Amino acid sequence: MQIPSSNLTSDLGARHRPSPMTQKAHGEIARRSLIAVVISLQCISPCWSAEAAQAKPLKATELAETPIELDDTTRKIDELDELEEPLESKEDNGCKQRTESRVWVDRLRADTHTRLCNTASWVDGLFGDEQPFKGENFRGKVAVGFRHDEIEGIDPRVRIRIRTDLPNMDNRLNAFVGRVEEDSYISNTEVSEDRLNNVGLRSTNDDDSEWLVGLGYRSPTRDSSGWDFSVGAKLSGGLSPYSRLTYRQVFQTGEDQFWKTEQTGFWRKQDGFGVSSNVDYTRMFGEKDIMVLNGSVKYTEEAEQWEWFTDATWHHSITDKRGVSSSVYARGEEENPVSLPEYGVTFTYIQPIMRDWVFIETGVDFRWEREYPGQSYQGAINLGIQFEMLLGDYYRRRR
Repeated sequence: MQIPSSNLTSDLGARHRPSPMTQKAHGEIARRSLIAVVISLQCISPCWSAEAAQAKPLKATELAETPIELDDTTRKIDELDELEEPLESKEDNGCKQRTESRVWVDRLRADTHTRLCNTASWVDGLFGDEQPFKGENFRGKVAVGFRHDEIEGIDPRVRIRIRTDLPNMDNRLNAFVGRVEEDSYISNTEVSEDRLNNVGLRSTNDDDSEWLVGLGYRSPTRDSSGWDFSVGAKLSGGLSPYSRLTYRQVFQTGEDQFWKTEQTGFWRKQDGFGVSSNVDYTRMFGEKDIMVLNGSVKYTEEAEQWEWFTDATWHHSITDKRGVSSSVYARGEEENPVSLPEYGVTFTYIQPIMRDWVFIETGVDFRWEREYPGQSYQGAINLGIQFEMLLGDYYRRRR
């Protein structure tokens, strides 16, 4: 059975190009944000030359404050190309993406793919050079946006994930590089990875995005059951290693429904050991609707208590190109004097813009929480918008 992803993006089917007015309205915001991200990507590859490292960096704030026409956008991307490229082997490693298009979004994607793929090629080169890195299995995504919370204020979001097999390890290991929420990623308690309206364990409320790099092994099985093992480190703020071992199992209970469980043990330098458990139930209703029920618990040496989270989500395809999802959730902790400290409901809308591999996502989160027994619940609203660019065949390879 091919397990469909509960991620709304992967359930939209064929994509379409929106009207020119929609492109113009959304394109200006996406262009400025994505160009700023590509400029920052120059800093994550360890194989830039000394001359490029000493070059004066372009400032994203200057780009945001300067009106940019289409021709000027192309010039800015050309300036990035003029910086000395990461060192490559004499043979083409397959990472270079070429496009004849002069449209800024096509050139931006090609440049982003090349730079991130070269970073993955460098990681593979650490294990030898007997096998060329062709970049065939490279896939990734870049998401930029922000959320505004009535209590917490504005939260800028930049999320980057890349994954690839490593030929010089006989493709037995895969590499991961990403800017993600550190705690939820390492403990395997992510809910709908990188989605705008992510709501998870309460301890992740203050979980900052960090650069993580790691190596992993996933046992190949037909029914998606098996072991996952990964080791890696946080790169920012000093090297901080981690390790994670997960056993996943999928139970098919019908042609249109299945259960998935994940049991995880993990270790992180600053938190010590911990365990987590996830249970998902997925039910499909025709070709347009999917219901997902989720429950997660986590325990760490640092917290010395269990945390829990549960939600019910409904995904609906308005057309084969646009979709919405809504969810209700509740979460809390073992030692909390309030039995139900927080609950809420989220609504999310997503559609492609300009290209099949660029998406705009908007959402709202209504939540109610209280700290002490007898206290009235206090409500808050969280609004957000996010642009996501896919590299390679990201979602299909994850199924």
